[in-house]
Amino acid sequence: MSIEIAQKIVGLRESKGMHKKADLAIKSGLDASYISRLEAGDFDYLRKETLEALAAAFEMSPEKLKTYLYGDSTPATKSDDDDFFFKLDKRIKVLPIQIRGYVNAGTPAMAEAVDLGVVYVERDKISGVKKMEAVFALKISGDSLKGDNINNGDIVIIEPHPDLIEGKIYIIRLENEVVARHVHRENGFAVLTSSNGKYARIEVDKLEVIGRVIGAQNPDYRMY
Repeated sequence: MSIEIAQKIVGLRESKGMHKKADLAIKSGLDASYISRLEAGDFDYLRKETLEALAAAFEMSPEKLKTYLYGDSTPATKSDDDDFFFKLDKRIKVLPIQIRGYVNAGTPAMAEAVDLGVVYVERDKISGVKKMEAVFALKISGDSLKGDNINNGDIVIIEPHPDLIEGKIYIIRLENEVVARHVHRENGFAVLTSSNGKYARIEVDKLEVIGRVIGAQNPDYRMY
């Protein structure tokens, strides 16, 4: 996204009486740090959801906003069926990853699917995954992984449909329940363990893997 387009967003914000970036963040529902990056011209194009959120904040239709920003030279975008936004300028070092809900790191519980916005992750931290566009994030609920320095409220970055690596942390579906656990193979069974000794191991004969935890956002950010 060019600086000229970013300046148009700034101009619209100010013309609507939103003198601070935080004002636009509140009215649009977008993250304040994301607004800052938009206004700096960091992104290659606006994804559909962002365009709609900004248009609502500016009290105009998405079509009118798109025309105002891009004129007759609207950049190519992904289809409406695409729910992710990895078509970014390669110079951008930090990527927004969608947080799709909560995962239990304690007693197994129903998965809670909610939109929690985005978390920003360094591009080179996830460059080794097979499909970068499929990466997503979940918020941890519980303390079963505190021995891994993953605590209640932390954000974990997930690579879907990974190869199984002994002892790594995976997001596992158990019937209608979803948990975050280390996975081991023993005597034909999958054994799910935690790094918090108060939780018992779980043995299952059929393993449904949602994804592998490849990183966690906390004060001591680390990759796995």
